[in-house]
Amino acid sequence: MIKRIWNLGGQQRWRTYIQVLCQWLSEMLVVTVLTAGAGRAISGSWSTPLLICICIQFIVSFTYLMVGAPILSDRWASAASKDLQHQFFKYYLKQASTDTTKMMKILHQDLGTIKRIAVFYDTIIPTSLQLIMTGIVMVVTILFIHPLTVLIPLLGIFALGGGMGLLEGLGDKKNFAYIASFNHMGQRFLDDFFGMNSLIMYQRQEQYAADFAEDSENFRQKTMGVLVYQLQTLTIMDLCLYGALGWFVVAQGMAVAAGTLNIMSAVLISSLVSLWLIDFRKFGYFIHIFMSTLPKVKHIFELIDYDTNQTSSASVDLKKAPRFVKLDGSVGYADRNILSNVTIDLEIGHVVGLAGPSGSGKSTIARTLMKQLPMTSGSITVDNTNLTALTRQSWWRFVAYLGPESVLFDGSIEDNLLFGVHTDINWERQLKEMNLCQFVQDLPDRFETVVGENGARLSPGQRQQIAIARAILANKQVYIFDEITSNIDVDNARQILRVIKQLAQSKITMLITHRLDDIEQLDEVYLVDNGRLVHGTPVELANKVVAFKQLIDEQNQLLKEVRA
Repeated sequence: MIKRIWNLGGQQRWRTYIQVLCQWLSEMLVVTVLTAGAGRAISGSWSTPLLICICIQFIVSFTYLMVGAPILSDRWASAASKDLQHQFFKYYLKQASTDTTKMMKILHQDLGTIKRIAVFYDTIIPTSLQLIMTGIVMVVTILFIHPLTVLIPLLGIFALGGGMGLLEGLGDKKNFAYIASFNHMGQRFLDDFFGMNSLIMYQRQEQYAADFAEDSENFRQKTMGVLVYQLQTLTIMDLCLYGALGWFVVAQGMAVAAGTLNIMSAVLISSLVSLWLIDFRKFGYFIHIFMSTLPKVKHIFELIDYDTNQTSSASVDLKKAPRFVKLDGSVGYADRNILSNVTIDLEIGHVVGLAGPSGSGKSTIARTLMKQLPMTSGSITVDNTNLTALTRQSWWRFVAYLGPESVLFDGSIEDNLLFGVHTDINWERQLKEMNLCQFVQDLPDRFETVVGENGARLSPGQRQQIAIARAILANKQVYIFDEITSNIDVDNARQILRVIKQLAQSKITMLITHRLDDIEQLDEVYLVDNGRLVHGTPVELANKVVAFKQLIDEQNQLLKEVRA
């Protein structure tokens, strides 16, 4: 797994190598200055080779600080995080569920891990490379000047390894217990947050509070256990490293007193050992943090690998925009069919409606068309290509799905509108021609208006208009609109339907809806009725399906009463 982490963001690795070399020369500048100063104190003159080394190291250090640091620091970590995020989101987007709660749980558990993995690239690798370089210089120098004392720092490291080995089993148990408690606590918070109304409705607040307090105490204990373990490891680390350093300095002092070692040599090897052991302590601290993150990183890689194995058979890349989509077969899940032996034809020219009661399978059809669920039998054909042969990335270049709860990103209206735009277009003119998002003209900052978190500063209808405009500006070829008018006011719903009908003149368009106003304006509707799919115009469906006719009559009667 370490090799796999190492390979992430590999295109930026060279920057870290240069950064490490510059930082190492900066650290070695201290050693060189101390050694030169000791020589000056003994002989009364400066060593020319050491002065040249000081000048070179100073120039490199100054240049790195002023010029190199901004273009070298954290580049590998940033590239690696982006690589892992890209792989992770590819996995998540291919899952069958589009439930917001599930999305929050996944992000809660895994995205924090991806951020924390940066410590491997910006601290552990640089420190490790510096340790190797300093260690080589230290060992060679000590062997040349005072050979026996080279054993002292090495014994300190061996002692540290032994102490950490004794705690390793305890550390694994503490970390896994903490992770389990953390995930459980987060899961409870999310579940209770989204179910708060139910808790209040059924008067379960007191039980909720007691359960939450119990979980909080368990989490506190697990957290304290991890902190105690960390303090134990730091204590062992400090005892071994600083003990070795003190022992080494005493040995050098005794050698100087005995006349077997001059002060300049003692300062040189003592400063090298000090630098090496201090870097080792830094390495030990951060490697502990990294190791505690590894179980979560392993979990992310397992998800990514599972997804890769499941989708490796899809290899065809869709080259041109499709003109026709046909679903023919059964849809559902591995353990059951939702709809059997159904046929849906989608083509350019008009909006195809899909209607039916909640839970009848409409969204299952949408997820199947989006390649988020496989057909339980039969196939989906895109022009003359089976959808199973297409890669998801290829298919999603041409298809867009929009549901009733669209997500807006914190930023301006313009930022959200142009989220999927990759070419120069006159987007404001395009929106004006569709009479879409024209409410923006009444806002003080117009398209620069900040929408807030998930569009909190806008009305539901305005948020949905922006989401639809964003999808249209992305210029997809296939659009699946799923209950997008269900939670907004009548005026916005009618405007959105006009835009969809206009869009269908040049795009493949499906509208999933239960609103009678929407259904009556469509030329072709597929109606889910008791596990079967009935096809026709709204008038034809009213004649074929008794329940649909009753629904129309009831809604018309209700409208008459309201208007009266």
